[in-house]
Amino acid sequence: MSLALPESFVPAPASAATPADRSARALRWLRWRQLSNTLSALVADSRLRASMIVFCSAVFWAGLFLLFLKSFQFIAIYVDLANTIIEYLFGMFFLSLLVMLLFSTGIIVYAALFHSREATFLLTTPAAADRIFAHKFAEAVAFASWGFLLLGSPLLVAYGLTIKVGPSASDAGAPWPYYALIPAFLAVFVLIPSSLGSIVAIAVANVFPRRERTVLALATVVGLGVFLYTAWKLLTTPYEALSSDWLGSVLNRLAFCQNPLWPSRWMSAGLLAAAKGDWRGAGYYLMILSSHAGLAYLTAAVLARDLYRRGYGRIQGERSSRKRRGFGLMDATFHRLFFYLPQPIRLLILKDLRTFLRDPTQWSQFLIFFGLLAFYFLNIPRLGYGAQSPYWRNLVSFLNLSVTALILSTFTSRFIFPLLSLEGRNFWTLGLLPLRRDQILWGKFAFSAGISLISTEFLVVLSDLMLQMNPWMILLHVGMIAVLCLGLSGISVGLGARLPNLRESDPSKIAAGFGGTFNLLVSLVFIFTIVTALAVPCHLYFVGQDNAESARLILSWGALRFWLTTAVIASLIIGAAATIIPLRIGIRAFNRMEF
Repeated sequence: MSLALPESFVPAPASAATPADRSARALRWLRWRQLSNTLSALVADSRLRASMIVFCSAVFWAGLFLLFLKSFQFIAIYVDLANTIIEYLFGMFFLSLLVMLLFSTGIIVYAALFHSREATFLLTTPAAADRIFAHKFAEAVAFASWGFLLLGSPLLVAYGLTIKVGPSASDAGAPWPYYALIPAFLAVFVLIPSSLGSIVAIAVANVFPRRERTVLALATVVGLGVFLYTAWKLLTTPYEALSSDWLGSVLNRLAFCQNPLWPSRWMSAGLLAAAKGDWRGAGYYLMILSSHAGLAYLTAAVLARDLYRRGYGRIQGERSSRKRRGFGLMDATFHRLFFYLPQPIRLLILKDLRTFLRDPTQWSQFLIFFGLLAFYFLNIPRLGYGAQSPYWRNLVSFLNLSVTALILSTFTSRFIFPLLSLEGRNFWTLGLLPLRRDQILWGKFAFSAGISLISTEFLVVLSDLMLQMNPWMILLHVGMIAVLCLGLSGISVGLGARLPNLRESDPSKIAAGFGGTFNLLVSLVFIFTIVTALAVPCHLYFVGQDNAESARLILSWGALRFWLTTAVIASLIIGAAATIIPLRIGIRAFNRMEF
């Protein structure tokens, strides 16, 4: 493979090209080669992963499109889709995405500019600081905005298909230029939060060097507090749900998203104007978005030109004055609670627990996902599920349990599966311990199962109590989630030992490789099997409770006891197999491994 610059990237004669132009061409060529090599490696070595990404993205897009289409069709029965309610919904949707894009792009730009090896190398070249910033900014925008495009495009297409721009039936659907304008609106909108996030990242590097985790934790707490306050205000809206008074009160509480200074307000107003065929209004808001996107990026580039190298030097040169927090109390409590385990295994579990607590990317994601679930479960009574029939409460309880298990599977795939791969380079240290190799795997299994059981059992019991489920169903769900926790932990630890990636130090890349993808697929199949086996008999029983005749035809009480007993026994056997077989395979591979 030749590394020579292609003709299109060869710089013009020295008299016509400035050094800035030559560095810009070189960086464009570098980006093109990186993209080409990444795609080639993905197709050659990771076909399964690429196929899964394309397939899951297509299914996710189609599912969202159908969900939005049916929702708009339902809303259109009661209100005109071109009225104020839709503008409020769009304003709130894009304001939420604006905040999330600002956070995600800021974090990615910060890591790419101040902690990546490529940035360290590029700063030694004659390339200007603002050129390096532009190079890394383009990557950060691509990484941070693909989810936004995946969420926003089905919503806007579904809205365009359901809106009526005139009184006759032939006026259904937005005019075709509306669909052509959607990519333009999305592209300029993404640039605003991305540029603002970059400005914040450069400012943090210069003002709070080596304090990025503290700043991130404070920003997360503030953002989560604002979100919880807004959700609480909406959930405590007075008046009967879906009544005109209730709807008016909800719109009053969402009035802050219609502030004319929000870019999300310009976005929603421009798209609604385009959907109604108001091209002057759509062009006006598109120009406002474009001009502010250009101003925000120009400000970020100027800051990068003047402050990037200074901030990089402060981060690399200054020493942190923070004092390490002691873990003495946690260690003593842990040793007392698990006194029956051999001390070397207790020390291994403590090591993994400390690593987990010291990495904000792990515990912050864990807290955010499970915290949001706990917040939703706590507010179930306000949603009216508890007053529904036993059929709906049973259905919602199994859906809540399934969501909890799916989030747990992402946690074990993202953080538990790479554990052994990360130990590979330092295994000589573990080898000095008076332990057999299989005991090391059992220690990691105990660590994973312990965290999983504590968090998920609490959530499932909380969900069932809020749904006013009977004690037998609560006991059944507690047993189900215990089987899922043990099985998912066994799968991740066992496959992590069987399919390790000892050359990679980034856990996210290990989880995204073939082994991590395979682990996630096996986990999803395991969850589907356990949940389906127990949920189907319960569903067939409760679906006929409102009608005595259908109850006899579908599943009676006696038949439920028989099939549920059979399903419980089968689930226990499958759970034991999912726990023991992957661990045995992993132990056998781990014992044969040479370091």
